[in-house]
Parts: sequence; structure tokens; C-alpha cells
Amino acid sequence: MMKSVCVGALSMALAGVSLHAGTVVLGEPAVPGTGNCDPFGCPAFFGLGTYQQVYLASAFPGVINIDDLAFFQGQILQNGGQPAGGTYTFSLSYTSDAPGGLDLTNPNNNVTSGSATFFSGTLPALAPDSGPNVLSFSGSPFAYNPADGNLLLTISITGATNSLPFLYLDEAQCGPATPCPIGSTVVSSNAYFGSVKGVPVSGGNDVGGLITAFSYTASIVPTPEPGSVFLVLAGIGMIGYHGRRGSARRAKRASGQD
Repeated sequence: MMKSVCVGALSMALAGVSLHAGTVVLGEPAVPGTGNCDPFGCPAFFGLGTYQQVYLASAFPGVINIDDLAFFQGQILQNGGQPAGGTYTFSLSYTSDAPGGLDLTNPNNNVTSGSATFFSGTLPALAPDSGPNVLSFSGSPFAYNPADGNLLLTISITGATNSLPFLYLDEAQCGPATPCPIGSTVVSSNAYFGSVKGVPVSGGNDVGGLITAFSYTASIVPTPEPGSVFLVLAGIGMIGYHGRRGSARRAKRASGQD
């Protein structure tokens, strides 16, 4: 009976476990009046095959499941640029490289562990928002623990097409080789890999990456009420007490004293 009470009390103490949803936006403020057309606006023009962006682990709120990604068209809104054509495959992984420190010779060298496909398909249409337009992606949730390393987004593009005017999305004003506004720090940078007229090209590590919104869910375990904790401990104590009494009685019977 007491064992049932103890288990029941423990269940009550932990019953408040819930999922918390939130969004974190990394890279603000944007470079005013301009943006980056890679990788979503001009991949064919620059022969882009792979785009990578690293995000600083400490910029995230904790252990999360990343459910959605979004990028913004806020600085060049009315030029008529549209998302490029082709198949885009997003992968999320861990990297030991910091913003400004990606390997620019081979994108595979930047992946440390945990690579998983998040999204694959054609680009969605721009969605209007209260301020900037948004290019958003829902994918397979990625479990991310900042303690295990920085986050790396790898975008591979096949069959890329684009047309003028290019789509430019907002880019972080603060980068490894760009002046940072007062109060902001470098949280991302990018790298690109491709081929122009048969000649391999690569670069990056200088400017901030595209401003990115991460929508996530996280498990929240509330602190148990003191009364619930006391009830659990009391139940454990009673179970131990009755167990000792039972052992003593059995010992007496075995010795003929009872």
C-alpha cells in the first residue's frame, strides 16, 4: 500500500512536465539597404552548389528541438526578386568551427557530428509579414544541445536556376570582418562552394550570415511543490521502515523466538 502511495506521489510531482514553444532570431540588426542573394536568389549566376552557415552555440536558449527556419526580406522589399529554382536540401549538424572559422576548401570538413536532413524540395513563395517578407521552412525536428557544439546549416542545391532581379535576403550587420553595432556580437558567418565556367570557387568567413529565425520546442520540468517532495520522501521512508520490520520478524521466526 505504501509503495503505491509513494509511486503515486512521485507521479504527481512530475505531472507538470510540458513542452514550451518559442522563437529565437539570430543576426539582427541587418545590414541596411542591401542583403545577400546567396543561396536563395542567385545560385545559378554564381555557380553555387553548397552554402553553409555556422551559428554560435551560446546564442541559443538551451536544449531545443528545431522545428522551423525562416529568413527575411526586409531591406530590399520591392525589387521584384523571387526565390530561385532548383532542389534545395537543408542539413543541420554540429561543428567545432566558430563563426569566421569555416573550412573553405571542402564543406564536409565543417561537419563534426550529428548531420540530419531537415528539408528537401523547391523553395516556397515569400510570405508577407507585418514588416519584412519571410521565406520559411518546416522540416524534420532537429534535437540541438548547445553544449555539444556550434550549429551548422548546410544547404545543397541541384538544378539551380534564377532570373533578374535577384532576391536579396537580410544579412547580419555584425560579421567576423565587419564593424559590429554597439551591444551586438558575431553570432554567425557563412561559406559558399561552387563552380563558375568549370573553375571551382569558394569563399566566406568575412561577413555575417543571413538573419535566421529558429522556431523550437523545449521540455520544461517545473520544480516540484515542497509538499509533493515531502510526501515522496515520507513514502520512501515508510517503505524502508516496513521492509526492516518484515526482515526482523522473519529472522525471529527462523530462530524460534517468535
